[in-house]
Amino acid sequence: MTGYFRVELDALSHLATQLGECADEMRSAMKLLRDIGPKGSGSAELEEACDDFQDSWGYGIGLIADATGGVTEGLAQTHKLYVALEQKVAEGFQGPGKAAD
Repeated sequence: MTGYFRVELDALSHLATQLGECADEMRSAMKLLRDIGPKGSGSAELEEACDDFQDSWGYGIGLIADATGGVTEGLAQTHKLYVALEQKVAEGFQGPGKAAD
């Protein structure tokens, strides 16, 4: 049969986990940059460049992390729905009154 749709449940679950970790790591990296910073490096240009980077990228990375969180929640919900659907299909093949293993 061609053109059928298949969902890899383990891969979907793994992707949701990885995206959640990515969002956490982005926020953590920006916090470390903000907290550590090059203050007192002796180079005004370096300190200004680091501040500019944090100002510019901090906001964008925060937005990406927030969006990633939304995608992660959506993937987790999608995974849950597909698992429930697979269970219902398996029960349908068992016949009336029989539960799937």
